[in-house]
Amino acid sequence: MDLNTLKEFSAIATEGSFAAAARKLGMPKSTMSKRIQDLEAALGVRLIERTTRRLNLTAEGALVLARAERILADAGEITRALSEPDGAVRGHLRIAAPLLFGQAYLGQIVAASRRLYPDLTLEIVLTDSQPDLIEEGFDAAIRVSHPADSPFVSQTIARSHRVTVAAPELCDLVIDDPADLAGLPILLYGIGLVQTWHFQQGKLDKSVRLAGGLAMTSYFALRDAAIGGAGVAQMPLFLVERDIAEGRLMQLLPNWACPAAELSFVYPSPQALTARLRAFRDLLVQAFPDGTLHGGVLRPGG
Repeated sequence: MDLNTLKEFSAIATEGSFAAAARKLGMPKSTMSKRIQDLEAALGVRLIERTTRRLNLTAEGALVLARAERILADAGEITRALSEPDGAVRGHLRIAAPLLFGQAYLGQIVAASRRLYPDLTLEIVLTDSQPDLIEEGFDAAIRVSHPADSPFVSQTIARSHRVTVAAPELCDLVIDDPADLAGLPILLYGIGLVQTWHFQQGKLDKSVRLAGGLAMTSYFALRDAAIGGAGVAQMPLFLVERDIAEGRLMQLLPNWACPAAELSFVYPSPQALTARLRAFRDLLVQAFPDGTLHGGVLRPGG
């Protein structure tokens, strides 16, 4: 399998026919057809379904196309790096990120990227799953609590602190101990109506198992429910700090800290850290100079 064959296969998929691809690349249609047949034979799968009226990629063909385009892009990057060794930021990045982080911050971060690096194109996929970087063609991912034994390279971006909050009308009674939450209506993030909340005070750890009357998989919706007086919620500080400052929410148990979550920038290997990936990573780190999401230079919606 060589780069020319991959380039021809990509052209066929883009142009929609062997004839159009051959014209675009300036080569005989018969030569191109033979090379694709050889590629199919080498892989042991059919890549293209041919009919008298149209051409369609098979599922295997679509997979090969995605990989081929990535290989061709990397080959182009190598060529540019050798011919223009100026460290310029150009090319394409495909990044996966958690939904909440992406909604709160990435719009501003990618806007900065576009201003600074107009030759860099970005594909940002917001998902709370953890896609396989290699199999799904991602250059990197932003992940919460990335496992220490992962084979991938991981660099901490920032820590996300959480607080326990409720609307002022629910805070008539001062509570000093996490166990006191059991007497209050509870709002849960996630699936299921029973959850364990963890608290720390110095070296003291305390866990409280709570049953809630409402569970949601959106922190934005959960914040609105808390502001509306539906109950007590444990929320990322960056998402509710303005609501606390302006009196829409009050922090409960201020002397008890919730364990922080760590956001990491993850990529396959040290060799994968291209100039464009390094530039994007540096933008992320610079956005949170104190190492916390709530103390960063960006503000959700700001």
